[in-house]
Amino acid sequence: MQIRRPCFCGFRLAAIVASLAMSWCAATYADNRNGQDIQFGRFAVSHAAAQFVDQETMDSLSYLLDANEEITWQMYVPDSYVPDEPAGLLVFISPTPRGGLPRGWKPVFDEENLILISADQSGNTVRTKRRMLLAALAPYVASEKYQIDRDRIYVSGFSGGGKVASIASIQFANLFSGAIYICGTEFWPDVSQTLLSLAMDHRYVFITGSKDFNRRLTRSIYRRYERAGMPYINLITVPGMAHSTPDGAHFRKAIHYLDQRE
Repeated sequence: MQIRRPCFCGFRLAAIVASLAMSWCAATYADNRNGQDIQFGRFAVSHAAAQFVDQETMDSLSYLLDANEEITWQMYVPDSYVPDEPAGLLVFISPTPRGGLPRGWKPVFDEENLILISADQSGNTVRTKRRMLLAALAPYVASEKYQIDRDRIYVSGFSGGGKVASIASIQFANLFSGAIYICGTEFWPDVSQTLLSLAMDHRYVFITGSKDFNRRLTRSIYRRYERAGMPYINLITVPGMAHSTPDGAHFRKAIHYLDQRE
């Protein structure tokens, strides 16, 4: 099967993030077992990208980020979080300039030991590669103070954010272990066989609504995943939903699917 390659994505950024993911996996988590400096609820964190990458890597990313640029991520940490039980992490890509927790999802994060992180200034007017990079840096930001379950790092997005998530989930399959595409998706660009093999072991959920104008596209890409042999995929069509994020019940269903283990 021929895999198309969108002009906005190439191997350079994927290689950089692969290197970052390897170094992150080799590193130890922040030790906050006494709960010091841990915040709960909704809050924002800001960091310069240079805090997480070396100078050589930063130089190669200069076309996307300035080394001294402050980047802000919105986070939600449930009150139920305890450092001795590493939490799952959902990296959410918003179509708007501000990241954040979609309406109705809070109980799912509270009940499923799940943390949210979502970059600001990562909406649909921002370059796709930059949006992908901010999503890839998010686990570094979250793990600075929180114990993260490396097997539950998921990426998601709504509308244009869903399209970016669908590219990042495969390009960065060594970082994200599953994805939820909401009312927006694309088929994956060219990737190495190594990354594609990793992606084949992950789970992917497509969410659309019966009144979503992107419903036909979502179903079409889902079928392309099927034809490509992706074994763990799920399509959720929410009755009566137009172009919007799903309610908590359907979002919980998606998280439960991602959390399944063979």
